[in-house]
Amino acid sequence: MNRDLRHLLVRREPDQRHRVAAIVDRGALAAQPELNLHIERYARCHNDALDLVAPPIVQGGGENMKDDATLPSRLQAYFHALELDRRSILLTVGGASLLDLAGFAASTMQSAPRVVRVPTTTLAQAGPAVLPKSSINAFGTKDFLCTFRAPFAVVCDRRFVETQKTREKVFGLVQAVRAALLWDEQLFGWIVAHAHRVASGERDAVAELLQRSAALHADLAAHTSDEEVYGPEGPLAFGAWAADRIELSTERRIRQGEALAVGIALDTTLGALHRTLGEADREAIHRLLERLGLRLWHDALGNVDSEGRLLLLDGLSERSFGHAPRVPLLCGIGRGVTSQELREDVLREAITRLAHRDAHRAHAFALA
Repeated sequence: MNRDLRHLLVRREPDQRHRVAAIVDRGALAAQPELNLHIERYARCHNDALDLVAPPIVQGGGENMKDDATLPSRLQAYFHALELDRRSILLTVGGASLLDLAGFAASTMQSAPRVVRVPTTTLAQAGPAVLPKSSINAFGTKDFLCTFRAPFAVVCDRRFVETQKTREKVFGLVQAVRAALLWDEQLFGWIVAHAHRVASGERDAVAELLQRSAALHADLAAHTSDEEVYGPEGPLAFGAWAADRIELSTERRIRQGEALAVGIALDTTLGALHRTLGEADREAIHRLLERLGLRLWHDALGNVDSEGRLLLLDGLSERSFGHAPRVPLLCGIGRGVTSQELREDVLREAITRLAHRDAHRAHAFALA
């Protein structure tokens, strides 16, 4: 009998009955086997306002799904067959990758339905779900094809993330750590003070962190142009340019949150080398990530081509399109980023420092 979702779906035309189609992440369904049944029951309970035009369809999740160039058109054919129009609702329940795929497919239709996102993971709830970008991978590049269309509504239900394993929760919360580093020094301090609670996946700590992070991302989307946000030197490239490359080089065997933690460690080390970020702040950031149980190193950082050139630079080259590679570096905790040209020798020094730190920690653990 909870009317919150109903209100969000019909708020613009409260006296009309709205056509609704639903797509559900297979992983979310595995965690909550009655999820599709709940959706159907909800629609029946609110039948005066909602017309569920077909049973919810199930789609696999994960980043690899976004590599399938045929999936968007197959979804569009399905939406067309259901006769979805601009006043219809596409209810998407799942992780960040499914939200991306469904949003991209819907937003590239002339009669694009209203997309309502129900993110089910900490990674999605921490920020990506509330941003207007929807993307798929192409030409060996993560998120190469994208659209910018704000979701009609976003519903973050803490009960979904409670089904995640603690480790998966923490990986996703790296998004929230990055948000604090970029825009909210007080939130960073809160995470430091509550690191043990966050690392253990404590319900209330996770919920508060997710809510504060999502609010920061929503504020960004509302007050900043897409070009400023998503450009190669924009705030969301911080940590992500390296993380994307690490994911690609490992054929996505590493989780997005894990890779982002390594990317943040690298960019904060680069910030210290470029003197945009103080050493004390850099150390505080690294210690927090480690307290959350995250590793600051991956062997892919040191991968080189046949001529000895760091493959990591390809991640910047793909974003700069022939210009001298530039990287967004923190101006300080909570104070945004500044763009800096990146030399390979400086990148090598940053990688070497992270390798030494990782080796030292591994030795310390071995002795313990």
